[in-house]
Amino acid sequence: MATYTAKCWLGQNAGYQQLEVQANTLEGAYEQFESIYNAEQIINCRKVSSDYDSSDSGNTASYLFLALAAVFIWLLIEYWWIVVPVAAIIFILKFIQWIKSL
Repeated sequence: MATYTAKCWLGQNAGYQQLEVQANTLEGAYEQFESIYNAEQIINCRKVSSDYDSSDSGNTASYLFLALAAVFIWLLIEYWWIVVPVAAIIFILKFIQWIKSL
């Protein structure tokens, strides 16, 4: 269930109040503002949180990136004798191509 917040008009005596409710949908939030608080007008209703924490996927992506970086560094260390000459050849060919384009 998500938390929704809205600015609601509760009548002449209370005026506008910033309120929060728990609902599954935006329509459900509107219904709760009207039924629980007797809101006459609801402004700027929006979701502010939910049970699903989106930072979990961010942490997973971070761990995956760290694992891939570790594997890449290990490959460079393990196969440096192949990587260095290939990189040098590619660099020389790109340099020659750049010189020819001038």
